[in-house]
Amino acid sequence: MIRETIALIARDLKRWYRTPAQIILVFTTPLMWLLLFGQAFNIGRLAQIGDTMTDLRLVFGGATDYFSFMAIGQTAFIMLFASFFSGVSILWDRKFGFLSKLQVAPIPRAVIPLSRIASSLVKSMLQAAVVIVLAASFVLVPGLSGLRFSPSFGFADALGLALFLVLLGISLSALFVALGLIVRNEETLFGLINLLNFPLMFTSSALIPIALMPDWLRTIALYNPITFVVDGMRQLVFDTSVGAEYTVAVDLLGIGIFSALMIGLGALLARRALLRG
Repeated sequence: MIRETIALIARDLKRWYRTPAQIILVFTTPLMWLLLFGQAFNIGRLAQIGDTMTDLRLVFGGATDYFSFMAIGQTAFIMLFASFFSGVSILWDRKFGFLSKLQVAPIPRAVIPLSRIASSLVKSMLQAAVVIVLAASFVLVPGLSGLRFSPSFGFADALGLALFLVLLGISLSALFVALGLIVRNEETLFGLINLLNFPLMFTSSALIPIALMPDWLRTIALYNPITFVVDGMRQLVFDTSVGAEYTVAVDLLGIGIFSALMIGLGALLARRALLRG
């Protein structure tokens, strides 16, 4: 089973990096978000009340400026978008007959969703790393805001960041791969993806601080899995609990529970879809 899984992972990754347009998008899409959204928006002014100066760390989860706040949130978005493409690629494999060949091949059927989840995770982690490196490099460009790490940021903190992103990536990929196996129509799949993506994106603290949300939206955002991820990551990057919604341990527990639920649901849905043929 391991050998077959690795073979399918390698196939998917080769198909990905051999397409120049996709490699270009890996770098240009985060760059556009960081430049046009992160640099253009000055949400920090919204946090100032009258003539009084508010400690922006209380608003931006420990960050001293909006760009640093948003750059961490952007990594979670990368995981979200890369995950839904894993479901779309399953649909394309069915359309061109490759999925049918896998279903009759002498391999465990669990290899099909497992390999796609793993390849999606590799691609999304690479893109998230690109976002972090680009955001940090902006510090060197005069006139631009950049992601500023705490001086005490170390290897253990980097592992913590990776753990949060891996848990989010696995959970979302498991769900979207299962949907790709179940849904046989592109329009229906894209409709389901949009139905799930936009609430996850805009009811989290990835782009908008919870402190600036209305009360009803704040309540939803506090239990959004993306909020758990970015809240924990910001505490690791900025080495402070000022402005945090939870402790790092609670954030890790929250995304861990969500990941377990999504993996279980994805496994159940994928099994039914593969048995149906």
